[in-house]
Amino acid sequence: MQKAKREFFRKKLLKMRAAILDKAKKLKEDSYTLGTDGIQDMADAASNAYNADILMSLSDNDLNLLKEIDSALDKLASGTYSVCEECDEAITEKRLEANPVARYCINCQRMIEEKGIQ
Repeated sequence: MQKAKREFFRKKLLKMRAAILDKAKKLKEDSYTLGTDGIQDMADAASNAYNADILMSLSDNDLNLLKEIDSALDKLASGTYSVCEECDEAITEKRLEANPVARYCINCQRMIEEKGIQ
Protein backbone atom coordinates (compact mmCIF):
# COMPACT_ATOMS: atom_id res chain seq x y z
CA MET A 1 0.00 0.00 0.00
CA GLN A 2 1.33 3.41 -0.93
CA LYS A 3 2.29 5.92 1.74
CA ALA A 4 -0.47 8.35 0.73
CA LYS A 5 -3.12 5.64 1.07
CA ARG A 6 -1.73 4.54 4.46
CA GLU A 7 -1.97 8.15 5.63
CA PHE A 8 -5.52 8.40 4.27
CA PHE A 9 -6.59 5.34 6.27
CA ARG A 10 -4.70 6.49 9.36
CA LYS A 11 -6.56 9.81 9.32
CA LYS A 12 -9.88 8.06 8.70
CA LEU A 13 -9.30 5.67 11.62
CA LEU A 14 -8.23 8.52 13.92
CA LYS A 15 -11.36 10.47 12.95
CA MET A 16 -13.53 7.43 13.73
CA ARG A 17 -11.72 7.04 17.06
CA ALA A 18 -12.25 10.68 17.99
CA ALA A 19 -15.96 10.45 17.13
CA ILE A 20 -16.40 7.42 19.41
CA LEU A 21 -14.57 9.11 22.27
CA ASP A 22 -16.66 12.27 21.84
CA LYS A 23 -19.84 10.18 21.78
CA ALA A 24 -18.75 8.26 24.88
CA LYS A 25 -18.04 11.52 26.69
CA LYS A 26 -21.49 12.87 25.80
CA LEU A 27 -23.19 9.59 26.82
CA LYS A 28 -21.40 9.69 30.14
CA GLU A 29 -22.47 13.28 30.73
CA ASP A 30 -26.05 12.43 29.71
CA SER A 31 -26.16 9.43 32.05
CA TYR A 32 -25.30 11.69 34.98
CA THR A 33 -28.27 13.94 34.23
CA LEU A 34 -30.89 11.18 34.01
CA GLY A 35 -33.50 11.68 36.69
CA THR A 36 -31.93 14.74 38.25
CA ASP A 37 -35.01 16.93 37.85
CA GLY A 38 -36.12 15.89 41.36
CA ILE A 39 -39.65 14.94 40.30
CA GLN A 40 -39.84 11.21 39.65
CA ASP A 41 -42.47 8.59 40.01
CA MET A 42 -41.86 4.85 39.68
CA ALA A 43 -42.37 4.91 35.90
CA ASP A 44 -39.81 7.72 35.53
CA ALA A 45 -37.30 5.86 37.67
CA ALA A 46 -37.79 2.66 35.65
CA SER A 47 -37.49 4.57 32.39
CA ASN A 48 -34.32 6.29 33.59
CA ALA A 49 -32.80 2.97 34.63
CA TYR A 50 -33.68 1.49 31.23
CA ASN A 51 -32.17 4.50 29.43
CA ALA A 52 -28.99 4.22 31.51
CA ASP A 53 -28.73 0.53 30.57
CA ILE A 54 -29.07 1.41 26.88
CA LEU A 55 -26.41 4.10 27.21
CA MET A 56 -24.04 1.59 28.80
CA SER A 57 -24.70 -1.05 26.11
CA LEU A 58 -23.99 1.50 23.41
CA SER A 59 -20.76 2.21 25.18
CA ASP A 60 -19.88 -1.52 25.07
CA ASN A 61 -20.44 -1.57 21.30
CA ASP A 62 -18.35 1.54 20.93
CA LEU A 63 -15.64 0.02 23.12
CA ASN A 64 -15.44 -2.99 20.79
CA LEU A 65 -15.18 -0.71 17.76
CA LEU A 66 -12.53 1.34 19.54
CA LYS A 67 -10.48 -1.82 20.08
CA GLU A 68 -10.83 -2.69 16.38
CA ILE A 69 -9.71 0.82 15.42
CA ASP A 70 -6.69 0.64 17.73
CA SER A 71 -5.79 -2.76 16.26
CA ALA A 72 -6.03 -1.34 12.73
CA LEU A 73 -3.82 1.62 13.74
CA ASP A 74 -1.27 -0.82 15.20
CA LYS A 75 -1.32 -2.75 11.93
CA LEU A 76 -0.74 0.47 10.00
CA ALA A 77 2.28 1.21 12.18
CA SER A 78 3.69 -2.29 11.76
CA GLY A 79 3.02 -2.52 8.03
CA THR A 80 0.44 -5.31 8.20
CA TYR A 81 -2.66 -3.18 7.57
CA SER A 82 -4.69 -4.41 4.58
CA VAL A 83 -3.44 -7.99 4.96
CA CYS A 84 -6.14 -10.61 5.59
CA GLU A 85 -5.65 -12.32 8.96
CA GLU A 86 -6.91 -15.61 7.52
CA CYS A 87 -5.21 -16.06 4.12
CA ASP A 88 -2.50 -13.36 4.21
CA GLU A 89 -3.76 -11.93 0.91
CA ALA A 90 -4.37 -8.21 0.41
CA ILE A 91 -7.68 -6.71 1.47
CA THR A 92 -8.89 -4.47 -1.35
CA GLU A 93 -8.76 -0.71 -0.84
CA LYS A 94 -12.43 -0.55 -1.82
CA ARG A 95 -13.29 -2.86 1.09
CA LEU A 96 -11.10 -0.85 3.47
CA GLU A 97 -12.73 2.39 2.36
CA ALA A 98 -16.12 0.88 3.24
CA ASN A 99 -14.85 -0.71 6.46
CA PRO A 100 -11.44 0.62 7.59
CA VAL A 101 -11.25 -1.93 10.44
CA ALA A 102 -11.77 -4.96 8.17
CA ARG A 103 -9.58 -7.85 9.31
CA TYR A 104 -10.38 -10.23 6.47
CA CYS A 105 -10.62 -10.11 2.69
CA ILE A 106 -14.15 -10.42 1.37
CA ASN A 107 -13.78 -14.12 0.51
CA CYS A 108 -12.52 -15.07 3.97
CA GLN A 109 -15.16 -12.88 5.62
CA ARG A 110 -17.90 -14.72 3.71
CA MET A 111 -16.43 -18.08 4.66
CA ILE A 112 -16.21 -17.06 8.33
CA GLU A 113 -19.81 -15.83 8.34
CA GLU A 114 -21.04 -19.00 6.66
CA LYS A 115 -19.29 -21.16 9.25
CA GLY A 116 -20.51 -18.93 12.05
CA ILE A 117 -17.02 -18.54 13.46
CA GLN A 118 -17.40 -14.92 14.47
